[in-house]
Amino acid sequence: MKRVILMLLVAAFTCTTGAAEASRYEDDDHHRGRYESRAKFYGTVDALPPAVNDGIWWVNGREVRVSSQTRIKEKRGRVEIGSYVEVEGYFSGSGVAADEIEVKGRRR
Repeated sequence: MKRVILMLLVAAFTCTTGAAEASRYEDDDHHRGRYESRAKFYGTVDALPPAVNDGIWWVNGREVRVSSQTRIKEKRGRVEIGSYVEVEGYFSGSGVAADEIEVKGRRR
């Protein structure tokens, strides 16, 4: 029974992490040399705050924290609900603190 529960927990965790990639690294001056778990994933923007460059975004059901230091690239389209984006940053609390978000186009 314990084995079944463990397998279900592992399966649930795998499904919720989606396409996120995590690795250990020592970052540049932005993180002052601390070790962080990096995150990178692609998804559709579900919700945006009133000020797009400061607040909480929701991308594929994940919380993404955006600040004035986050680089937002809009070469392939504007940020809006339904935009397909690439998010890069690091895992922080219950979500991802974004270093960079690049619009890849409309919903896929």
